[in-house]
Amino acid sequence: MASRGRHPLLSYQPFRFLFQLSYVAIVVARLPYYVAVALLPALRPNPTWSAKQTFMTRLVSPVLDATSRIGITETLTLEAGKEGARFQTVPPSTLDAYRGPAAHKTVKPATIGGTWFPEAPAGDGVGDKTVFLYFHGGAFVQGDGRDATCKSVAAKLLEKGGADVVFSVQYRLSGHGNANNPFPAALQDAISSYLFLVNGLGIPARQIVVAGDSSGGNLATALLRYLHEFEVAIGVSGRGQPKCAVLLSSWVAPFEYDMKDNPHCGTDFIPSSYPAWGAHRYAGHLPPADAASNPYITPLGNPFPTPVPIAHAGTAELFCERITRWADEMRGVEGNVVELCYEEGAVHDTFLVGELLGFERSAWEVAAKIGEFVGRF
Repeated sequence: MASRGRHPLLSYQPFRFLFQLSYVAIVVARLPYYVAVALLPALRPNPTWSAKQTFMTRLVSPVLDATSRIGITETLTLEAGKEGARFQTVPPSTLDAYRGPAAHKTVKPATIGGTWFPEAPAGDGVGDKTVFLYFHGGAFVQGDGRDATCKSVAAKLLEKGGADVVFSVQYRLSGHGNANNPFPAALQDAISSYLFLVNGLGIPARQIVVAGDSSGGNLATALLRYLHEFEVAIGVSGRGQPKCAVLLSSWVAPFEYDMKDNPHCGTDFIPSSYPAWGAHRYAGHLPPADAASNPYITPLGNPFPTPVPIAHAGTAELFCERITRWADEMRGVEGNVVELCYEEGAVHDTFLVGELLGFERSAWEVAAKIGEFVGRF
């Protein structure tokens, strides 16, 4: 890993160009192997996969590995861009809402953005509609919640997942140097967005579904914990708990990124360098041991009581066993309602990347399960 404040050497030119050039050469040399594995069913990592699923999961892994080693976090903007009137800026709450783990000497709440799907609420609000507050995945270092990353996610939630409206949050990303927005920046943004819906737009909490995939599932869990511990302090006592929560391939143990003993390391597309990049950048100046035990960063091993029903769509992926363990821990807390759904033969976070990797049908089946779950509350 690079030092805490500096980018890796590979992020600087000409080292970046030379590294990318050499990596492309390696991938090109591997292409015949990827094609052979994809075309011959006996060689596929999972016998239920199609040729496209096999080829794309093999191809995406080295791309993510190269991106992680370079370590340049995406740059976000508060300009509306092509989202136009659907893009919403969200200022920090005027309430004394950022307490405990959300309070920090140098990391302060900031104005963030978000994208409405299918469109921004009109002047009369949302009525009795169900609103999904969505946190995208990307290891806290990639993604912005806009059309390019979350349009397909929103489409599935709107058509099959029980959502009438989706607000996809553009929370701050963590990174090296000037792009550094470590914990609790994303937690502050989750609090800001939730209070914006409840207090700013007057949407009853019982109409809000908190949802997220991968790191977004981690962030949604942190928000639920925060609402449990600080509901009175943030001014929504008695009306602040959402309808339910949907966590998809949730990143429950960011610092368990060594994949060599993982039974799914040969089937998933996530290289260990990717979660390592995200975990260390999100933790910022926190020592890894402290971050690994912090309940707002690492849900696994830190169950908590919540009146919010949770649907946890675990998959046959790198994080499957950890997700199962966390779901069991949460079920062990009296009063909690946790439903764990397995997406057989699926890699990590098909809800976000299903179209790219060839798992569209599987992702839509997950959306239907989400709709059934949400409809019961």
